[in-house]
Amino acid sequence: MMIDLQLFRYILYGKVTMHVKRKAHINTRIHQRLYEKLTDYRPAPSLRNVPFEEQDFTVFDLETTGLFPDLGHEILSIGAVRMKGNVIQSEDEFYQMTKPLLKTPKKIIKLTKLDPDKIEEAPSFPEAMERFLDYSKDTILVAHPASFDIRFIQTMLKLYKLPPLSCYTLDSQMLARMFFKKRQSRLDSLISRFQVQQLERHHALADAKMTAEIFAHLLKLVSEKGIKDYAGLQLPLGKIKRKIRTTPF
Repeated sequence: MMIDLQLFRYILYGKVTMHVKRKAHINTRIHQRLYEKLTDYRPAPSLRNVPFEEQDFTVFDLETTGLFPDLGHEILSIGAVRMKGNVIQSEDEFYQMTKPLLKTPKKIIKLTKLDPDKIEEAPSFPEAMERFLDYSKDTILVAHPASFDIRFIQTMLKLYKLPPLSCYTLDSQMLARMFFKKRQSRLDSLISRFQVQQLERHHALADAKMTAEIFAHLLKLVSEKGIKDYAGLQLPLGKIKRKIRTTPF
């Protein structure tokens, strides 16, 4: 019912408004520059075989105005931290707010505690995305769950008539499913299990930092199974995904 109401509002008002506002950002200098970077960028295939202890990761999180970019929901902020192996590079953090095309719902402001004035002053999605691409290139992207964050980014890029982001990704929630049940693989459950310092939830950078700590623990568990690199993870992760798809709710 909630999705039906959101769809009705989007068709009635949001879709046309977003189309008009989005058009103003297409073919600008920033848009063209990001278009070229996305077209030219391809992560090196050798990333698949770099030992985990030498691998560069970007652990990131999004705050959004909702769950469905196809229904007009947008990215509000991107937070990220770099890792070398399972060591968090705390001095190398990324945080970028981005101004949505539609007004941010009050419930989202309350949830994220973002300042509406700062949201209004933030750069457009293409500019924010360019900065994130520059920060994260030549690394493996990690998110919890990556299936949501990567899909959201790819949908936003498509709506802005930009090429898709070419990247290697790891879903830390799916990685956790190799060792724990579904409920135990949620972010809050893993924060408790691994005794990660509790930071402010629903803040992109804080969530990225906590995810990075969790990911460091998961990498240790993976290494204890004899899995040494990204390529070696694909078969066991594939089995987990197939098991989830075929397991009835």
